[in-house]
Amino acid sequence: MANTIQLKRRVSGVAGAPAALKSGEIAHNEVDDTLYVGKGDDGAGNATSIVPVAGSGGFLALVGTQTVGGSKTFSLVPKSAQDASAATDLVRKSQLDAGLAAKAALSHSHAIADVTGLQGALDAKLGATANAVSASKLATARTIALAGDLSGSVSFDGSANVTITAAVADDSHAHVIANVDGLQAALDVKAPLASPALNGTPTAPTALSGTNTTQVATTAFVQQAIVDFGPGDMLAATYDTDADGKVDAAEVADAAPWAGITGKPTSFPPSTHSHAISQVTGLQTAIDAKAALASPALTGTPTAPTALAGTNTTQIATTAFVAAAIGALIDAAPGAMDTLNELAAALGDDPNFATTVTNALAGKLSAASNLSDLPNKATARTNLGLGSLATQAANSVAITGGSIDGIALDGGTF
Repeated sequence: MANTIQLKRRVSGVAGAPAALKSGEIAHNEVDDTLYVGKGDDGAGNATSIVPVAGSGGFLALVGTQTVGGSKTFSLVPKSAQDASAATDLVRKSQLDAGLAAKAALSHSHAIADVTGLQGALDAKLGATANAVSASKLATARTIALAGDLSGSVSFDGSANVTITAAVADDSHAHVIANVDGLQAALDVKAPLASPALNGTPTAPTALSGTNTTQVATTAFVQQAIVDFGPGDMLAATYDTDADGKVDAAEVADAAPWAGITGKPTSFPPSTHSHAISQVTGLQTAIDAKAALASPALTGTPTAPTALAGTNTTQIATTAFVAAAIGALIDAAPGAMDTLNELAAALGDDPNFATTVTNALAGKLSAASNLSDLPNKATARTNLGLGSLATQAANSVAITGGSIDGIALDGGTF
């Protein structure tokens, strides 16, 4: 297998040199197709500058489009016999200066007299601020129009006087209330349409009897409605003399038999009195069948509510509570380890099992030490078949003799 050596490189992204290189380190930027090398040494192996050494970014390309920056000086100047003649030839400065010597400067001046006929042409023109004394009318007629509350227009070319006939728009202006004499005072004595506060003795047309709309009701309409309704047999002056809203005859009820009263209670609480236990039939027998609150001697199969798991109070513990507590202690342990005897057997019946395990672990290497706690590192390397290469620093490896095949040296990217 052939060996592969890759330079530090940049495949895509920004053109230009890497930010830093080691002295003599090479890097290739595929974006601008330029090979860069670290130049100089700052004493720590770092290059003091990075310069292009190859590629289209460092040298002129023979073909293709390329931008050349900076001032370029040729050590060998083309000779006069090499003056440019073809369209693609370069022109020497001396050749260009010779060609321009006979040409007028780009910026130059002439007097009016130097230009044939210019003064005569100017004399025939009207000055920018002069009056047209010989003109009889405008070359192009103009229209004068009125705007605002007046309208009208006329075309004027200066050949004769004109008159504008103006029309005044009657509805094209507005006034505020203060502009009209007496208008505000007249408005102040008028009632608003919404929620008017009328005073004095307002009147209105009387609606027809029986009208039931939003029309205003007059006093005449109300009096007629009372007449149409009639007092009937329940005249208040006769049946409610004390004006309490109740018929006088209904305020005092007549005597009524007990059987005729509806809604009465079926039983009544007795008046306060006391009885001995013996005076209540069967009460002593019922009491004897009850358990005492203090130290009861229960018989049969007493039951009680099962407390929540983990309860630790004076509440009675049922068999279900005990079974659940034991189940939680075992915590789904396999059948071979759900008793203390089985657990002891699993620990080898060793009462000092923790000490035994601690002592055994003391003779093991620490994972956190990463083999730094080996008692004899040289013997360990020999047993592993490692030679002197295993003890060399990563940044200073020396290989003497032998051969290396199938390796890849990669300078990374920048």
